Amino acid sequence: MKNRNIIFIALIIVVFSAFIISIEYNNTNVETVASNWNYQQLTLFNHSLNNFIFTYSGDERDDNGNFSKMINNINSNYPNIQFNINGGDLRSDSSQINSFKRDYLTPGSVAIFNKPVMFVIGNHEIINNENESIYQNTFGSPSYYNFTENNTYFIIIDNANSESLNNTQMNWLKEQLAISQEYKYRFVFMHVPLYVPNGETEHGMENTGDGGADALKSLFDSYNITMIFASHIHNYYNGTWGKTPYIISGGAGAPPEDNHQPNHHYIVINVTSGSVSYTTIKY
Repeated sequence: MKNRNIIFIALIIVVFSAFIISIEYNNTNVETVASNWNYQQLTLFNHSLNNFIFTYSGDERDDNGNFSKMINNINSNYPNIQFNINGGDLRSDSSQINSFKRDYLTPGSVAIFNKPVMFVIGNHEIINNENESIYQNTFGSPSYYNFTENNTYFIIIDNANSESLNNTQMNWLKEQLAISQEYKYRFVFMHVPLYVPNGETEHGMENTGDGGADALKSLFDSYNITMIFASHIHNYYNGTWGKTPYIISGGAGAPPEDNHQPNHHYIVINVTSGSVSYTTIKY
């Protein structure tokens, strides 16, 4: 009888531990871990590293083969990265999300990442589907989420509507930012930049309101965000919003806009226990 009790207690501990691990990757609905792309990908790599490398890229709609070149370039030159994060605008509109998954995320695809890849929702993912159901059915619901490495906190925001975050997401974001203070580095990812660089005609977020660009800038400044990553503009920029540094990278294959020269690139982020470095790779 004593041995049976010990086995029963051990089983309870194992089940409870598995439950805790599963909700670490999304604090809203553990069922999404098993059924949606982003949450599946989060289970495929080590989350306990102080030193690791990942890539960031965004905007591959109408890529004319450039996105495949980028994927193959990453696979060839950075085989030891932990994962990739994609900043959104996968195809021209929501009706093409399934074809994107077929072409780039399934065995036998035109090109496929060798390492896990998670996605940020872009404005083109909600064209003809403003309630985001097509995107969420493929990549996960809700479309904003978080995860960790040992010393780093990752926060992925949904600002695809280019306007402002609703109250539900803002409350979630504030909770995540508070938790992130326990980590050495804090990264935020969004598709639409808070603001656009001088000379650009692409729009950023709305500046006013509780979930607008100005409110987010103040929030990120107060929580000492290490870096904001955005896409949306098919070029590369870096700078600061308030006191928070940002990188805008929209070079995953989409055609240039505003008379830019083509600037196809991705960002390699090298995180160590002592520093973070950002390298722009052209392909």
